[in-house]
Amino acid sequence: MKILENPYKVILVCLIFISFIIFLPVSQISAKQDIKSSINSYVETFLEKHRIPGASIAIVHDNKTFYSSGWGVTGESEVKVTTKTPFLLGSISKSLTGLAIMKLIEDDTINLEDKVQKYIPWFTLKDQQAASHITIKHLLSHTSGISTYSGLLIADQGSKDLNAIKNNVENISNVEPTALPGEKYQYSDANYLILGALIEEVTNQTFSEFMKQYIFLPLGMKNTAADRDGAYKKGYLAGYQSWFGIPRKTTVTYDNGGAPYGYISASSEDMAQYIKLLSQKDRSVFLTKENMNLFLSPLIQTKENRHYGFGWIITNLDSKEKMIWHSGSTPDSRSEIFFLPKTGWGGIILTNKNHALEEEALSYLRDGIIRILNGEKPDDIPKSSFTNQLIALVVLCLLFVTFIYLLIKIKSGKIRKRSAWRISGIIFLVLSISIIPLLIYSVGSPWHTIKLFAADIALSSVIIVILLILNGLLSIYISCKNLRASINNNQGDNSFR
Repeated sequence: MKILENPYKVILVCLIFISFIIFLPVSQISAKQDIKSSINSYVETFLEKHRIPGASIAIVHDNKTFYSSGWGVTGESEVKVTTKTPFLLGSISKSLTGLAIMKLIEDDTINLEDKVQKYIPWFTLKDQQAASHITIKHLLSHTSGISTYSGLLIADQGSKDLNAIKNNVENISNVEPTALPGEKYQYSDANYLILGALIEEVTNQTFSEFMKQYIFLPLGMKNTAADRDGAYKKGYLAGYQSWFGIPRKTTVTYDNGGAPYGYISASSEDMAQYIKLLSQKDRSVFLTKENMNLFLSPLIQTKENRHYGFGWIITNLDSKEKMIWHSGSTPDSRSEIFFLPKTGWGGIILTNKNHALEEEALSYLRDGIIRILNGEKPDDIPKSSFTNQLIALVVLCLLFVTFIYLLIKIKSGKIRKRSAWRISGIIFLVLSISIIPLLIYSVGSPWHTIKLFAADIALSSVIIVILLILNGLLSIYISCKNLRASINNNQGDNSFR
């Protein structure tokens, strides 16, 4: 070969090859460091803008933890957050319950198409005929016929009772389904609550015991728990509720009855182990390949480009951008989990502050992190909007000013237009009766849920109702006082005549 005839060319080729070997890993390391630095900066800016006291994030790639970090403090004792700090997962708990169901299916203990009453004979609804046709698949895919509203009625009760899951399912017997089984998708916590009770019935164990023995420990999730005592022993501490954007230590307690649908507590380190199960090529260690694929498959289409499966939302099913994910919310926590099969990236975001009107913000953080992982520039972090709270405060202030005006009016004694005062009084009283039912109707959530997930709105609404009642009573009093004054004047005129 000609190249061998010239030793200088040989040396040059060798030097180029050696440089390539040496500097390629360096460039890869540098690129990874840039990604991590960008994520750090992006997350810190987000937490500061949204006044989130504590957060923990882990990102997995190719079955390895690529990035993990903790920020801020927990709620009760303001302990520093680390990647081992447990947070409530919210509805991400549903996928872990789904995994437990998948495990029972693999063991031939249950079947996907089995009727629920086969395993829970005492389970029923107000429509007993409909209840008898609900299958395990219906519960997993939120097509049982139980509405979102009915699910919220039994959620977030703060129960300490170890039998709370069974007790809550027994209370569902009074629920009227709003659709036939399999007819309509209605996201409802009640579905996964029933699955929790089913797990307890077929295994003869509490939900928390089964999850610990067959899910958490085999996956290496050492700081994860599905009951109140276990959560606190692992280091769980309550978070914060948002009041006009300002974090306030919560008074909400762990709910033993809520573990199957929202109250499993876990650290980002543990959830990284869970994501590795989704991303590893050899999944047969935990489930057979067939069952693992089923676990990550859709059961029903809910919207265009969106499906639901075993506690997972699956978007862009047949494209390169396919994402398996779920959000989670409790009154004092907010979380996001995602896995991208095409690129192998997965991540968990755990935060310890929440408000119903601020929940969407965390999805922007998730999408921003994904863009950084894909080598793209993330979108600017949106600011929190408190328009609804400000409107409530303005209305409250106007009603308070009206209340003061009415008191001054009564004291001055200068009162005219009796009918106008009476009509305004009636309007005030009608509004006071209807404002909370209208709020419940407009958001589609029971009052109990509004108080927990939007405490500032709930308190403002109560004060508005009180002021409406007071203003209504004062207006009617002015009308009556004006009437008495008119009668006395007429009597005086008659006496003069």
